[in-house]
Amino acid sequence: MQFHYLLVDDLIAKGEFERKVEEKVAESGDLLDERTAAMLVVRDLGRAHIRIRDLAAAPSLACFFAKVLEVVEPREFERPDGTPGIVASVMVGDETGRARVTLWDEKAGGAHEVEAGDVIEVLGRPKGKGKVPDVTAVAIQEASCEITCEETGPATSSGPTGDLEVRLLAVESPRTFKRRDGSPGEMVEAVIGNEDGVFRLVAWAPAVLLGFEPGETVVIRGATAREGERGIEYSLGEAASVTRLEQAIAVPLDTLADIKEGGSCSFTGAVVQVEPPHSFVTRNGRQSSVRNLVVTDGKNEVPVVIWGEKADEHLVSGDRIEAYNATAKRGRYGDLELHLSWGSALVLRGEEEKEVEVVGTIIPTAQGIALDTGDACYLLDRELPVGYVVRARGTVHRGVISLHALEAVLPDQDDLRRRLDRLSGGS
Repeated sequence: MQFHYLLVDDLIAKGEFERKVEEKVAESGDLLDERTAAMLVVRDLGRAHIRIRDLAAAPSLACFFAKVLEVVEPREFERPDGTPGIVASVMVGDETGRARVTLWDEKAGGAHEVEAGDVIEVLGRPKGKGKVPDVTAVAIQEASCEITCEETGPATSSGPTGDLEVRLLAVESPRTFKRRDGSPGEMVEAVIGNEDGVFRLVAWAPAVLLGFEPGETVVIRGATAREGERGIEYSLGEAASVTRLEQAIAVPLDTLADIKEGGSCSFTGAVVQVEPPHSFVTRNGRQSSVRNLVVTDGKNEVPVVIWGEKADEHLVSGDRIEAYNATAKRGRYGDLELHLSWGSALVLRGEEEKEVEVVGTIIPTAQGIALDTGDACYLLDRELPVGYVVRARGTVHRGVISLHALEAVLPDQDDLRRRLDRLSGGS
């Protein structure tokens, strides 16, 4: 009843609406169910259901029946202020036309429960006046009426079809969401790539990707392709399968000189400047992070902004990285920046480990406690008191010393005497 009351809540009090619905049911001799009676009350108040062709002229809130033609699975995204969001869309139609119904945040989690061929009742706010209007969903529910329309869904862009032979570029931690009925669900997001490009992958049955690590090559069977805002995206249900593949798969990379605003790109380069992660709390109370880098490919440099869990990766100047599905945007000063957030992958290509023995002074830096030898500065794998001169033995990997042994170095008395003599002018 609440679903239909929203159509007339500016005309009548809720209690009065419920009384009118009860009267309709009683007048019919209990032949009408509550939903049908509520629809009749809405019609009596001048707010009847409309056809899709009439959405352009509809008031701020409209209700209509439609057949589901295509479902675009939910995806996560970062808002400009860093807060996360989820969006999904459903292409629907009736005998008068088609519309795109957009579901945001908690409503998006239930999109995978709607299938092509279902008939639904949509309560939403029309936004577009084009050939295919957009409607922001306030609520949707299943309907039992018949809808006649052409069921051919919108064309999708070409991409890999059939069995997918790909390299796993990133596999995120499982995330929870709410289904339309309010029950919890779980999903895993990944990034995959091959010679055809880089694609986002969502597994609605996380066990499908259990045990697979980034860098492995796999064969994916049973994936469903959809056209998303950043190209083809794939989703996996419980019937899908993933198996390992014993062969290398190349993923094409772009040059930094080819970056264009609004596009997506994948690139490799060296970190020439790195700032510490900055933690912040999103509007929904979730802890998140953001980090700024500068990366060069030897010819060009570009600022890189990393959001979310990726921002907490240990990065030092000189690291070689590969980044996939980065988005090019204008920064606050008009410069082109590359942003890594949802649907992106960050891969570190570090140098091999080597054993070292060095003497230096323990100092604080923006990246953490470090050992300054005069010729180089190494981050330490643990917190130590600053100001001491020590001899360190350990393993260096990507600018970090994993300590095996540490001992204090006593100052050379003769050297100290010579320095004092120089400072005092030899007197």
